[in-house]
Amino acid sequence: MGKNVGLSMKIGIIFPGQGSQYLGMCKEIYDRERLVQELFEQASSCVDQNFVRLCFASSDKELQEAINAQTSIFLVSASIYKLLNEKYGITPSIVAGHSSGEYSAIFAAGGMTFPDALYLLKKRAGFLEEATKKYEGGMLAALGLPFEKVQKICKKYDDPSDLKVVAEIVNYNSPTQFVISGTTSELNAIASDIKEAKGKAIALNVAGAFHSRMMREAVENFTNYLVKVDFKDLAVPLVNNVQAEVVTQNEDIKESLVKQMSSNVLWWPAMQKFKECDLIIEVGPGIKYGKMLKREWPKANIISINSLADIEQLVTILGKEIPKTEIDLIIEEELKLEQKGSNGTDSI
Repeated sequence: MGKNVGLSMKIGIIFPGQGSQYLGMCKEIYDRERLVQELFEQASSCVDQNFVRLCFASSDKELQEAINAQTSIFLVSASIYKLLNEKYGITPSIVAGHSSGEYSAIFAAGGMTFPDALYLLKKRAGFLEEATKKYEGGMLAALGLPFEKVQKICKKYDDPSDLKVVAEIVNYNSPTQFVISGTTSELNAIASDIKEAKGKAIALNVAGAFHSRMMREAVENFTNYLVKVDFKDLAVPLVNNVQAEVVTQNEDIKESLVKQMSSNVLWWPAMQKFKECDLIIEVGPGIKYGKMLKREWPKANIISINSLADIEQLVTILGKEIPKTEIDLIIEEELKLEQKGSNGTDSI
């Protein structure tokens, strides 16, 4: 890690999942880039949603709804990725996405089309939402404790044979950051035990116990819709959530997407496959996954991209020129005309 970047560098790209959304995300890039505007138009048509209004002029509450969050995060992530790829020639050597962010990673790797990814995310979020209404639960972040300690606490409160007594570690985000899914009373008891063990417990603002066995019914319903999507073998290797393994075959991708809905997200183990990357780019709204990695690997080259300034910083790191947009060319032409007028040439 921390090598000098160059022409033959190994680039890893990671994509965020639900919880990274915020009002106004991608607005600056959208205003400047026609390619991004076209993708927003296409997405709005695909799932009958006004994404310009949703992303820029709705409310935090509306944007947090599962269907809105997952589809809009995908749209923003896919738009920024396509801009980096097509305009700046940035191609990853390996990709991964956190939870619903895996759809962005698969799209970037050539495994499914833009409309198909939106279609599946809308179905996925809908079935998960149905499950949250049937099974009451939530999620809790445990910080500052090692895995063994968190696992021991969870086992005290989990009954694997019962959907009414659930406490599962579902996200392995870093060596001392885990997310627990479970039933409400069990999570309350776990939070108390975590604090007693000198750790930090943070209740997450989510509607249900995602990635736990309480979502199995959603998995069964969702599986029926996968046959409608034509998955391709990947052009870029993907590190999946469920096993933290490198996959490229279309059947493995489908299996990963199904299993991850009711299984754990092995994010930190997956990130070990990025250790040899010369540069890691977080593409999409927010910066938390880049920051998480930077804490563990302080010498690594890691950058999060969600603004024009971020893009400029990235192309500087890569030693590329920043291509001019249509807007840049118009501004340059206007400045030339102003200069001619002010020094008397071409003016009457």
